[in-house]
Amino acid sequence: MKLKYLVVLIFAIAACATVFIILQYTQRTTTTVPSLIPEPIAGVINGAPASIHVYSSSFSNGSRIPVKHVYCGGDNVSPGLVVEDTPMGTRSVVLIMYDPDAPSGVFYHWVVYGLNGGRLELHEGASKNTSLLQGLNSYGFIGYGGPCPPRGDREHRYVFLVIALDIDTSSWPIGLTPDKVLNGIRGHVVAYGYILGTYSR
Repeated sequence: MKLKYLVVLIFAIAACATVFIILQYTQRTTTTVPSLIPEPIAGVINGAPASIHVYSSSFSNGSRIPVKHVYCGGDNVSPGLVVEDTPMGTRSVVLIMYDPDAPSGVFYHWVVYGLNGGRLELHEGASKNTSLLQGLNSYGFIGYGGPCPPRGDREHRYVFLVIALDIDTSSWPIGLTPDKVLNGIRGHVVAYGYILGTYSR
């Protein structure tokens, strides 16, 4: 009988240990892998349909971003992007490229506003175009700043988010911060779409 109770006790302890390990793993994975569209961006596009089609001539959705478009050790050339299916009534389009996996929080790599048209195309290196309305990135300069994750860190995700608006942003000044752009478009989002690239060093 004592042996029977001992076996039951061992199984109970093992079961508790298994549950504890699973809970710890679940908590760790949910806290280290942030949402693809985190705050404050999620709060701005909340309720709008994800109906815009975005693709790139430089990489395929979900694939590794070529070194050509990388800030650290690359040429820092902005990738080619095509935007289709913006809804009727769209008055302007905003592009925001960001890294939700940055250690310090969301890192903004590229902010563009004042775009318009039912079909938009930004060719490779478009960030060098002085007529393009671009904001300040998290590196601290205006224009495109490609991926530069910490060396040895896990693979980072880079989201190219396109947002259609019911307001015209073509008169906005260059060099706006991401926060000012997000605050300016709040309540005016009619649709959005995105493409995702990855990179690690």
